[in-house]
Amino acid sequence: MGFVEINAIIKRPRSGTLRVALLYPSLYLVAADSLSYQMLYYYLNQQDDVYAERFVLDTDGSPRVESLETGSHLRQFDLIVVSVHYELDLVNILRFLIAAGIPPRSRDRVAPIIIAGGPPVIANPVPLSEYIDVLAVGEIEEIMPFFLEKVRENGLDKDQLLDALPASKGFYVPHHNNGEPVDFIFPKSLPREFHPAAQFQPLEYKGWRRRTAVETSRGCYRSCRFCLEGRIFNVMRERPLKDVIEIALEGSSSNKTRLVKLVSLSYFDHSKAKEILERLIEEDFMFSTPSFRAETLDEDKLELVKQGGQKTLVMAPETGSKRLALTIGKYLSLDRALEVAAIAKRHGFKSLKLYLMVGIPGETIEDLVETVKYIERISQESGFRGERELKLTVSPFVPKPHTPLQDAAFIGLREARRRIDFLQRSLGAIASIREYDPRLAAIQTVIARGDAEVGRLLLEWAFLGGGLGAWRRAAHNVGLNVKRYLGVLSQPHPWDFIRLSPRALWLKAG
Repeated sequence: MGFVEINAIIKRPRSGTLRVALLYPSLYLVAADSLSYQMLYYYLNQQDDVYAERFVLDTDGSPRVESLETGSHLRQFDLIVVSVHYELDLVNILRFLIAAGIPPRSRDRVAPIIIAGGPPVIANPVPLSEYIDVLAVGEIEEIMPFFLEKVRENGLDKDQLLDALPASKGFYVPHHNNGEPVDFIFPKSLPREFHPAAQFQPLEYKGWRRRTAVETSRGCYRSCRFCLEGRIFNVMRERPLKDVIEIALEGSSSNKTRLVKLVSLSYFDHSKAKEILERLIEEDFMFSTPSFRAETLDEDKLELVKQGGQKTLVMAPETGSKRLALTIGKYLSLDRALEVAAIAKRHGFKSLKLYLMVGIPGETIEDLVETVKYIERISQESGFRGERELKLTVSPFVPKPHTPLQDAAFIGLREARRRIDFLQRSLGAIASIREYDPRLAAIQTVIARGDAEVGRLLLEWAFLGGGLGAWRRAAHNVGLNVKRYLGVLSQPHPWDFIRLSPRALWLKAG
């Protein structure tokens, strides 16, 4: 891979050891940054009868079909466990199978047995249903122990194993499912044994800072109307303060670093958030947090974040229009973000990063003008100005399954481009502006809301090598008009058989 890593696990497989290929369909650094992938890697290798080895894309984006640990070929493994977090990576799963000479269609394959999970799979597993034997609609702590138990009970007889995986336990087995609903399964707490302190990562690599990632909480109760993760993981669970500090302390030795990355959907929603930061400071740790909700911040909290060494404050107002903010569930953040930005500047933060969307349903040019005025006001009142201090990331709105805005239309390539250009022209003098390519957003929309026909498009796209250039050609080859996935949708949806409703299940569970 071109660099040296720490904390890789090398085992000597014994007779009867279950060999698992743990596949992340993206680059090594993206895999290393995925805490759920880290959890799977160390949990599987904790099992005496399991040896999990990693597979990721090579640095040039091609599927690397030899494992990182021993160079074993993907075909040699009993099971392939796939962790995927981004719709556009679904094609890379199929590229791996093609490159390894493994039949991509489940019906043509006896071995290896393939299970895949992650937010895009939980939300809508249908595009992968022709290719993946088992699609996991649940979280690691519930899914993997049950799955391994059934593998031990039934062996690697494919039909027998798949018959033993019920929909009520979060398993969607396409070729054994007769239309019954599949329930999302999740743990009521965050067990310490599933969270590794030692985490694989490059020892020396430009742009990568060694750290110990610690998940402080999982879930979000705020129900933003566009947010898939908030809809899937809408039961809030906190990791106890004791466990957070314990993981940080153990990780400092294993990972050769005093930097902690605090992972959550909204850090200060944790009831002990301030105490965690105070303890980390007492223990002489540096720390970073990916993003905050503005309404959870105050002067004391910002001072703690600054003491931890964080130099950039990250918030996601999404829009500066109060009307649209109310529509998407971000209204409370708008005014507070103005105040928070000014406080952050006074406390010595070097830069402010804001995430914005264009193409929110109902957005008008007046809303975009309001967004421009809002960003200008933030800059004026806080003092963050210029490409080094004020950084904006602008993305087209992508409608996602199970969200209240799941049926909304994608704004369209030309219109998305026009709106992004408007923000560029209006704000380019006071901020650096990065964009998410509207072409990628359109493809993401098609895959997120796709059906089995989109699955066939994925396979053709994989045979063509993936990438932007091959997408249109693949759609033409399979004769699929992708525009019908970009407009306003009507029910029923391909994903309607997936029952999330975690809050209801939580109450039922007691």
